[in-house]
Amino acid sequence: MEIGMQIVKKCDGLPLAIKSIGGVLCTKGYSRGNWQAVLRSNVWSMDGLSKDVHHALYLSYEDLPPTLKQCFVFCSLFPEDFEFNKTNLIFMWLAEGFLQDKEDFWELGNEYYAELLLRNFLEDTYKYYNQEQCKMHDLLWSFARQLGKDENYVLREGQVLSGSEGSIKVRRLSIEGNEVNTKVIKKEKGLRTLLLYSKSEIALVDMCKASLNLRILDLSWSNSNFSSLPDSLGNLVHLRYLNVSNSKLGNIPNSIGNLRKLVYFSCSNCKELSYFPQRISNLRELRYLNFRDTKVEAVPMGLNNLEKLYDLYGFKPYKNSLEGFSSLDMLESLSQLISLWLEGLEIVSDRKIAQRANFVSKNQLQFLQLKYTSLSSEEQLSQTNERKMTTEDVLNELCPPCSLEGVTIEGYFGRCLPCWFNLGATLPNLRSLHISNCACFERLAPLGQLPNLNILRIKGAYSVVSVGEEFMQGDTKSKDPRAHAMSYPAIPAFPKLSELGFEGMPNWKEWQWNEGLIAMPKLKQLHIEACPELRSIPEGLLLHATSLQDLDVVGTDNLNSVENFSSIKDIRVVRNPILERISNLPGISYILIKECPNLKAVENLESLQRMEIIGDEMETLPEYLLTTMPQKLRIRCSEDLLLKIASKRESGSEWNRFKHISKVTIYSPDKSFYANYQKTPFSFTTNVKSVQMN
Repeated sequence: MEIGMQIVKKCDGLPLAIKSIGGVLCTKGYSRGNWQAVLRSNVWSMDGLSKDVHHALYLSYEDLPPTLKQCFVFCSLFPEDFEFNKTNLIFMWLAEGFLQDKEDFWELGNEYYAELLLRNFLEDTYKYYNQEQCKMHDLLWSFARQLGKDENYVLREGQVLSGSEGSIKVRRLSIEGNEVNTKVIKKEKGLRTLLLYSKSEIALVDMCKASLNLRILDLSWSNSNFSSLPDSLGNLVHLRYLNVSNSKLGNIPNSIGNLRKLVYFSCSNCKELSYFPQRISNLRELRYLNFRDTKVEAVPMGLNNLEKLYDLYGFKPYKNSLEGFSSLDMLESLSQLISLWLEGLEIVSDRKIAQRANFVSKNQLQFLQLKYTSLSSEEQLSQTNERKMTTEDVLNELCPPCSLEGVTIEGYFGRCLPCWFNLGATLPNLRSLHISNCACFERLAPLGQLPNLNILRIKGAYSVVSVGEEFMQGDTKSKDPRAHAMSYPAIPAFPKLSELGFEGMPNWKEWQWNEGLIAMPKLKQLHIEACPELRSIPEGLLLHATSLQDLDVVGTDNLNSVENFSSIKDIRVVRNPILERISNLPGISYILIKECPNLKAVENLESLQRMEIIGDEMETLPEYLLTTMPQKLRIRCSEDLLLKIASKRESGSEWNRFKHISKVTIYSPDKSFYANYQKTPFSFTTNVKSVQMN
């Protein structure tokens, strides 16, 4: 181990993310002989490595299995600081042949992805709980580009593809920049991967005729103006990955049916696309199909032939299959689905069709998005009771399997959520739930019994007036005597919930949470926004959410105090017109106050480090500054107030309100004027002249 630590010390001077790569070697349990061999390795004296790449980095790379080396080097084709999508990356690895087990490629790809994250060759962006997005450190990115230079080429603005006459074999080409000569593509007969990050026009007809060995074609980041794909697309019989998203594409040729090896096809956000060719059903190897945010209202019959699909996004079921288009029950044979995004579900009026879709049997399904109409709240409420009941019946029949991890329901105008949410045993693996723009249900479902729910966001629940204890533990008014055998369940409600958000609930007045009901012991973030009628924070939240660290209170017109949170570290209060008091937050580190004109008391914040006040219309600094003692204070205020502070220097009432604070920065709304104050040693600097500012 001592020898191993010598290896780690050789990483001194590199960023922590890079040093930890070398550190992975130290956790492998190598014998002394192994470590001596590493230390004697000629890697430490290798020539040819660029100056900004430490030799220890190459040693860590050498420790990767050959398949992981390929996957890592492939990532160098993307632009610097690019944020990878895990799903897309795995499908590209599959298309390139890096995932040899084609039947279990998804599990294998996830293993490779997780291993590269573990070894810090890729870094999680921490935007998603399931590590769906990652990036690459700039040093690793440069290192990977150097390793792949014999077959991978990145053509940037103003560059020429030198050596393409035979001295190098370009297998993978990435084009960046707006002024790039894309004619080189036609010369590269052996090209297998083409990624376009350029606004340069590309002659798709010529490319499809010349690059017959192409396996990956990604035009989704190009902002190209092409409106159709050529018939010659069908010549690319080796093509496995095709992404034309975010384009002006309005036509897909029937020849796409020739691409029998295609596993990935995305045309999402193609706003002009309204038609799918019949021969799309020929793509029997397809695992990923995405056409969300298009005008495609109906998919031709044959969707049920795509039995290998893992991911389906944007499918709008036709009302029935009698007119030659795929209805909801066409999903019955798609038993391998992992992610499913359905749109326009309000068109389904027959619960038997929903039954035949047989969602509960899709044992690999993890993510489900159900999108209904985009009607406004008022339009949803005006739907007939019969139509609301039909909508409820259909959704009840779409009961998912217990494998489900994430659910989004949008625009649903039923009066209640489906019964399969009511029992935690039905969805034991559910971790994320988003409910938005569902105007008609007046009570929230009893979601507290979902044992692994981690994220819950409710937005646009227009009719909800009260959130009661039924939200936590079920119907407390049940006539069944068994419901009252215990006062409260032995297991806390929402036992693993860490993020909770309520937003856009204009009629929500009361949040009932009795102090005897234990719930949300692991809640870390609470976001309340645009809930103007909410009057108070419940006592139970104060007592039992003892892990709560981040609190946002935005747009609550009737809330007059926020106090007595023992664990809060960061708090943001914005646009709360009658808020008067913020107090007794002993663990607070940061506070942001914006547009709270009646706030009078900010006190008992013993641990406060940073405070930020935003009030572009403020005429004077708030008096509560006299009772706060942050280490740093930032104030954004009007130019007039800033002039007043700067001109009077150490005299005047404004100075008295902040002179006891160690460091203060005051700036105008457009940041063109500023003043900086430091208590010890005293200094005051400003670019404000003692004249009225315009």
